[in-house]
Amino acid sequence: MTKQQRIDEMNRYREQKKRRRDVMFAPVPGLLFVTLLADQLWWVWAGLMSIFAIGSIVYVIQEGKALANLSAEPKAQVATRNVYWVLSGWYVIIVGSVASYKLEAPWWTWILTIGIAVTLPPLYKRFNEAVQSADTVQPVRSELATVNGLI
Repeated sequence: MTKQQRIDEMNRYREQKKRRRDVMFAPVPGLLFVTLLADQLWWVWAGLMSIFAIGSIVYVIQEGKALANLSAEPKAQVATRNVYWVLSGWYVIIVGSVASYKLEAPWWTWILTIGIAVTLPPLYKRFNEAVQSADTVQPVRSELATVNGLI
């Protein structure tokens, strides 16, 4: 399978799942804002945000598996899945930092959160490079962008 065929296949996959992705992701920024502003029932908004974020994480991981399955190289498959795990890590950092803020978490929680946030970009870069070295025709996530903005 050529690189363009793989990109087209992933675009078809994304088009099929577009509605689910939009339903899962769209409320997260609004719920994040409301959670930060709410004083009394912030835990309700944080719970809703967590549910939608978990749905988005599941979608991201499934997309990673679908893209990984397009490659015949085991190392490229593992690296592709790892790229999507790193992306889901950003959801965890965002939701976790909001919950930590509202729960008035101790200082070491913030050090841990910052440490993980600093670690994610180099891991993302490393796994993308591993995908390219293991299978040169396997597209990385940034190459999947289309006119519709499906990144």
